[in-house]
Amino acid sequence: MASVWPKLQRHAGALRERSREWPAFTVITTPSPWRVAEPMLSRVPARVIFVPSLRRADLDQALAQARGAGLIVGIGSGTAMDAAKYVSKHLDARLIQVPSTASNNACFTRACWVLEPGERRSERPTPIPEAIIADPGLIGSAPASLNAAGIMEILCSHTALFDWELAHHAGRDVDWNEPLRDFAQGELDRLETLAPLVGAGDVEAYLDLLEADARFAPGFTAHPKARFNSASEHLFGWALEEQTGRRLVHGETVSLGILLMAHIQDNRPEWAARMTLAARVPFRPEDIGVTWDEVTRTCAMLPAFTRKVPWYSIIDVLAERDPSLALLQNRCAAARDFVRGLG
Repeated sequence: MASVWPKLQRHAGALRERSREWPAFTVITTPSPWRVAEPMLSRVPARVIFVPSLRRADLDQALAQARGAGLIVGIGSGTAMDAAKYVSKHLDARLIQVPSTASNNACFTRACWVLEPGERRSERPTPIPEAIIADPGLIGSAPASLNAAGIMEILCSHTALFDWELAHHAGRDVDWNEPLRDFAQGELDRLETLAPLVGAGDVEAYLDLLEADARFAPGFTAHPKARFNSASEHLFGWALEEQTGRRLVHGETVSLGILLMAHIQDNRPEWAARMTLAARVPFRPEDIGVTWDEVTRTCAMLPAFTRKVPWYSIIDVLAERDPSLALLQNRCAAARDFVRGLG
């Protein structure tokens, strides 16, 4: 099994070239990316397993179908990436990841989400893949809106770094590391140049998002308790999905979460909004498939939701200051007004 994160392979024809080397392999995927990726492969896989969701029952069914596989190749977006990690871990099989969009960083983390009734569990550690292949032909075939949403896996550090420092000063065990904080801030600074290119639909910019995700990967491994790249903005996005009962685009829910939480933190929300608007990532509820009423109900449930994913953040700080939660709700209301007023 790999012990060091591999260099991202991002050149044209990379999938066809690398798949020539694969022996009998099992693909974990979903229908849309598989339709594009299948003709790009040099070899026919031994098995193709479609995973409809990250529910435990669906993951275990994929695991049963993959029994005996020595090489797992995940092809797709977040669901396929996490499912491939789950199957590879439980089979002790080699892992190769082939993201079909830049929409998330799932292939660069050592955790996979497992959905149980009423809760979201993180299973870790999952294997480090021996190769990650970002073929421009595959990435470029995905909807531009999905690829652009991947910038939120970097922009989320804007609110996460704030929460991480709060947790550190509160004495929480969060793997505080100043060089890692400075590294993440440097990645945020790069967005000044990258966000407009993402908004313009530049496929190379989408690949640059994946390169940035790859730079984060060693930090995830070395500091698994650190919250330098996900905190209150992700908690909001996951709570919104739970509140609505619908599957939403991860980067779009996180985009709304970043804007709301940055305002609640009093943490340069205008800068976060400028990056979001430059990248043309949807964030208004009506554009991401939810309503303002659902956003309001999600904000109200955040203190309870944080007990399911216990990451210390601005949500906890405000709840500690005012256990009646009036302070948190007032901050949420002001943040909603801020988002409504964005051009």
